[in-house]
Amino acid sequence: MFQKVLFATDFSEYAKKALDCIAGFPNTREILLLHILDEARSPWGGEIHETLTPYERNSLREEKHHLEKLVKNLKVTVEVRASSDIAGEILETAEEREVSLIVVGARGKSVVDGILLGSVSMAIIRRSTLNVLVMRHKVTEGLSGKTYELLCPMILSRILCPIDFSPPSDRAIDLLRSTEGIGEVILLNVVSRGETVADIEKAIGEAERQFEAIGRTLTGQGIRVRTMVRTGDPGSEIIKVAEEEDVSVIWISSLGKGWFRELVLGSTAHTVAMNAKQPVIIIRTSRPERTDQAISESIISGHHGA
Repeated sequence: MFQKVLFATDFSEYAKKALDCIAGFPNTREILLLHILDEARSPWGGEIHETLTPYERNSLREEKHHLEKLVKNLKVTVEVRASSDIAGEILETAEEREVSLIVVGARGKSVVDGILLGSVSMAIIRRSTLNVLVMRHKVTEGLSGKTYELLCPMILSRILCPIDFSPPSDRAIDLLRSTEGIGEVILLNVVSRGETVADIEKAIGEAERQFEAIGRTLTGQGIRVRTMVRTGDPGSEIIKVAEEEDVSVIWISSLGKGWFRELVLGSTAHTVAMNAKQPVIIIRTSRPERTDQAISESIISGHHGA
C-alpha cells in the first residue's frame, strides 16, 4: 500500500536506525530521503547542495546506499530543501511528490531526553493530510554511552488497530485489508461512555457483535485476528494494550467519533502518538464522507469504497 515513502532525515542515530524499518514495508517501490536545511544557510536561494557540509553530504550518500542494499530494485531519491518552517517544508514536499506515507522520528538531535515526541514530528502529525508513521526506538545506556535498539524488526508482524466503528476508523480497516505482509492484527475497542453498568455491558456486546463481522473479513484474507474490548480512557487503554501485547506498531485513524471534519487530529490519536512506546501509523482519510452504516457494510461485504 505504501508504495512511495518520504523519510525526513536529520542524520541522528534515531534517523539512521529507522532506515531498516522503512525498507521493511512490503511493496514499497520508492523512498524519498529528504533533508531540510535552515533557511539562513541559503538566504539567496541558489544551489542548496553547495551549502551542505561534508558530513551531511556523506550521510545522505550513506543512507541512500544503505537502503538500496536492503531492498532489490528499490528506487531511492535524495532531496535537500531550505526553509525556516521544517515541518511545513516536509509536508509541502510530500504533497508535491504525491507520497503515500511520511516517516518521521520520535526524537531528533536537539530534543531533550524525556520528551517522547519532538516539535517537528508533532507539527507534522497535527498538520498532515497524508498518512504518517512515527518511528520509535528503545534507548539503552551502556559503558559506551547511549545505544538505540530497533522496536520494529518486522513492523507489520503484530498490529494493534484501535477502532470505534466510526467512518474514519472503518477506513483505517479498509486500508489495512489492502496492505500486504501483515502477520497478526489485534482489533481493540475501548468503551468510554456509559452511565450505568447496563449501558456499559450493552456497548461491550455491540462491539463484540461488530468485531465478529470485521474479523471474518480479515481472516478470510489470511490475516490472524484477535479482538479485545476494554473500558476506560481510549488513549490510555490503547497504550496499555500495546505494551501488554508487545505489538510492533499501532495503526490508528486520525479521527474518531465526535470530531468535526475540519479537525486534522483527534485527541485519542494525539495521546497515542505523544505517549506510546511503539511506532505509530496515523491513517488519514480524504474520501467523501459516507454514513457509518454504508462504511460498515462495505467492510463486512468485502467491497472497497471508491
